Amino acid sequence: DFYAGILGLRMVKKTVNFDDPFTYHFYYGDDAGNPGSIMTFFPWSSAGMRGRIGNGQLSVTSFAVPEGSLTFWEARLKAHRVKIRGISERFSETVLSFDDPDGLLLELVSSPAERRPGWKNGSIPADHAIRGFYSVTLSLAAYERTAGLMTSTLGYRAVEDADSRFRYESGTGGPG
Repeated sequence: DFYAGILGLRMVKKTVNFDDPFTYHFYYGDDAGNPGSIMTFFPWSSAGMRGRIGNGQLSVTSFAVPEGSLTFWEARLKAHRVKIRGISERFSETVLSFDDPDGLLLELVSSPAERRPGWKNGSIPADHAIRGFYSVTLSLAAYERTAGLMTSTLGYRAVEDADSRFRYESGTGGPG
């Protein structure tokens, strides 16, 4: 399994889709299954169609890793023949972009602000382990209405923008 085996996330729960009891519902997260760490999937392998990124959707899921871990991750992903899109700098942080087996775009972000602990008993050494979500990227043809919703309704704050990317944060800020 990609998320547990290669990325080292913990399979927190395996149940069925309540709307389709013949389909599993997989939950992956941190070692304790903390709220806000869970990514879920319905594995519909018989669908036969790959998705494609469109306007108004979440297009990238980014995970936080400790500063200095991207060399480890690049080697690990290459060893497992994962398609790596590249390493880049964004908002003064280093980002490793790659595809999951179904073509979902994922990123690992090396951030000096990351302070969450790694899973000590996982398959990845704790000093390199994924700490949880870092952020998500929304693909929008025009951002103004969504920016208004995020700031006025959801209480996010605009904190940075560069190269047609806008960063928002909530709470005390930081990754996650």
